[in-house]
Amino acid sequence: MKNISAIFSNPTTTPELEKTFETIKTELGAPFVPHFFQIWGDSPMALQGIVPAMKYILGNGDLDRKLKEMIMIAVSSFKNCDYCQAAHHVFCSSMGAIPEQIENLTTSYTLSDHDNPKDKAAIDFAVKLAKDPKSSNEEDYIALKELGYSKSEVLEIIAMSGMAVFYSHLADATQITIDKAFSDALSKTVTTSE
Repeated sequence: MKNISAIFSNPTTTPELEKTFETIKTELGAPFVPHFFQIWGDSPMALQGIVPAMKYILGNGDLDRKLKEMIMIAVSSFKNCDYCQAAHHVFCSSMGAIPEQIENLTTSYTLSDHDNPKDKAAIDFAVKLAKDPKSSNEEDYIALKELGYSKSEVLEIIAMSGMAVFYSHLADATQITIDKAFSDALSKTVTTSE
């Protein structure tokens, strides 16, 4: 039996869809449109709802993009989303994350105690919220503020946690096949780190 992504694998191309795909490539800094977005081409309205999260939460804001990618890896790994974990592993590696960091993010959903404590706290908070969104409290905010996070940045961490849960849900529900470009990049990363 086919999965959803196989059924919706070739959307009808329109000028508007091509424009949206170009926006996706630009915002992600990717040379191709990932399968995650391609399958939504048959539902332009849904795609128009999905893209802004990537554009405004992942692609812009006050937090560093590499930290946001780390949050994506940690939360998608916690959610067991193979597609999101693979895609954001590639993006995060391209932004300078080292293999040990990515290994910790995928297996423990955090960074090691030897990594930047500010980054670690943000990732831990995002994963905590992915596990239980009602668990946030004033102590979390105070701890993040003491590490130098502004109110805006704390809200971005919360938004990244929610986006990671949302995107993991979409990827798993459609059972998206990991893009060959991501698989190839991952195999090079594994070969290089050995």
